[in-house]
Amino acid sequence: MKKIILSIVAVAALLSSCQDGPKREQLISQNDSLQAVIASRDAALEEMLYTINRVEEGFRAINEAQGRINLDAVGSEKSRTESIENDFAYINETLQRNKQEIENLRAQLSKNQGAYKQLKSMLDNLQAQFDKKSAELEAMQAELSKRDIRIEQLDRTVEQLAQSNERSEQTIEIQDAELNTVWYAVGTKRELKDENILKSGDVLRATNANLGYFTKADLRELRTINTYARRAKLLTTHPEGSYKLERDANKQYVLTITDAVAFWSVSKYLVIQVR
Repeated sequence: MKKIILSIVAVAALLSSCQDGPKREQLISQNDSLQAVIASRDAALEEMLYTINRVEEGFRAINEAQGRINLDAVGSEKSRTESIENDFAYINETLQRNKQEIENLRAQLSKNQGAYKQLKSMLDNLQAQFDKKSAELEAMQAELSKRDIRIEQLDRTVEQLAQSNERSEQTIEIQDAELNTVWYAVGTKRELKDENILKSGDVLRATNANLGYFTKADLRELRTINTYARRAKLLTTHPEGSYKLERDANKQYVLTITDAVAFWSVSKYLVIQVR
């Protein structure tokens, strides 16, 4: 976020010193794009933080419900057993709701790379709390089984959690792949125009841009891109300091990504024009 704000300041400074012309229009366009990115990201962050607070409140309520449960009282009297079953029903409902919220958060993060670095640790903590509560309920079930006591609601809760965890693992794998998927394209000005990737000086603004021209990659593994050209420049916006564009021994340019999360924070698409 700090890097992008600095970029806006830099663009503003350049605008004040530039004369009217194509360069000024390009800088204005870049500045508007960066401000739009920040506004969108701030709104997404606010929504996700609100959801995180709601999930944490759910876990606090679960802790209170667990504190009311006394396994030694199970079976001693019908009213007490019913109360425990009601608590288990509440725990189950809240856990399932929290699980859905966590999955929704992961889906939102997969669409907002810029928020990933800031919220991933919070999301991992929520997942850890969910896993802990699941384990505690399984332990309760095991303890009751030793006493030959069955609570139908607890059985359903543990069974639902097992199914939910299995689905969640599959969902996390898919969302993790989506979150880390990026695309890049390297081509001459003529080639990029032919694919409608570059049109009237704008990059990826055309609705008929050929996205099939891009190469798909995993940002966790993509570190260098060889352009095999003696002239190269990035057409898409990527924070300064997150990459290096340098010549190799053959005097051909090679892009080295030094900070993958920052580099792809503005866009998951990279366009390099070569000559």
